[in-house]
Amino acid sequence: MPYTLIKGTFHIFYPLSPSSGPEPDGDTIKFKPTNKQLIERLPRANMPAQFNQAGITSIRFEGMDALETHFEVEGDRYNQKIDLALQARDVLLAKMGFGHIEYFPNSFKVSSVENHPIPGYILSNGLDTYGRTIAFVFTGDHPAVDGSSIFVTPQMLDSSLNIFMLQQGQAYPAFYLSLPAELRDHLEEIVAAVRTAATGLCAEDTANPTTIAHVPDSTVLQQLVMWPKLFRRLAAYFPSNTGLAGFDTWMRADQRNRDDRLILPNRELGNMHDILSVTAGDNIQLKYLPEDVVIVPDDFQLPAPTPTPAPQPEIHAGTVRIIAALINPAHIPETNYENVTLLNTTDAEIDLNGWFIADANGKQALHGSIARGETMRVWLSSAVQLSNKRDTITVLDAEEKIIDQVVYESRNLPAEGHTMVF
Repeated sequence: MPYTLIKGTFHIFYPLSPSSGPEPDGDTIKFKPTNKQLIERLPRANMPAQFNQAGITSIRFEGMDALETHFEVEGDRYNQKIDLALQARDVLLAKMGFGHIEYFPNSFKVSSVENHPIPGYILSNGLDTYGRTIAFVFTGDHPAVDGSSIFVTPQMLDSSLNIFMLQQGQAYPAFYLSLPAELRDHLEEIVAAVRTAATGLCAEDTANPTTIAHVPDSTVLQQLVMWPKLFRRLAAYFPSNTGLAGFDTWMRADQRNRDDRLILPNRELGNMHDILSVTAGDNIQLKYLPEDVVIVPDDFQLPAPTPTPAPQPEIHAGTVRIIAALINPAHIPETNYENVTLLNTTDAEIDLNGWFIADANGKQALHGSIARGETMRVWLSSAVQLSNKRDTITVLDAEEKIIDQVVYESRNLPAEGHTMVF
């Protein structure tokens, strides 16, 4: 499955309003993409991505789940073994390159920080139900063009912060169905090595297949180390319940917010209650390790059967090429006079309905088709206004995968009114 490369900067501090800033933890970070539309175009099942006025959004680390520093239930906040939860946060931020950090008293908000923001990039294949971008996170730069569609191999992930946190034993695995099996297997091998060494969280892990956790109330719960997904269910249960006798019934009553669907180790579809064992005396444990199950998103639906479509040429990168563009027409205003020329490189007609042409700030729907070996001139509307300084022109298919992409700068532009050939 391809991931979208999105470049930008990581933020943990808002200089103009520090007390309104983020509360960084061990598995989320704020990110300001260079091109906001790259996140807006990611596949989403429910809510769109949310940005503040500065263009900053939330990134949730793919494949991992750190201890909770401030989980909110009905207006109250719960933490999960707070010393280890804060340790995970601090290890992550130090690895990212942030310098000395000060926090407001009795708060998780940053009052000052050295080395901020940190440049980096993410690889993402979509948003979660809450509009958060799920991604593999990296500092530094990537040689590919921003917005490129990249087929991620396991080895590409070894420099990610996700892998680092799992290797350090600072986070639990949390594998969702959207994570390709090849990448999931790679992360599982890393987690297995950490478990063998019994380092990090593994040394204090409870409620697992070999250790029973005694959890009579939320006070005891907050002193224990356990899979954060189980912790969050218990934290939400205790405000209106006493002891664990009713926990199984409470879980089953809400399949969306409590009794998550899972793919079990035997590859059957089950629910959260299927991997839990609750016994007398307020004792609980997992029947399987977290890395042995796959979490099915709430919004996942089995695809409905569709009629066999008419034969179409195989669409892949380079099928349609951007070969020329009139970027600086001899007309003011330039709107509706700029154009891009596309070439069909295949031996069959390509239907462009549902496709898009985009630049760094907007996108425009394409219509019609290009005959085999023929060209099409696309006249640009106000939705796509090519910059005379620098810009990126992209052709996206109906699934918004990049088919072709070119970049240019002012020093390369031909004279006004002349067409640039790529």
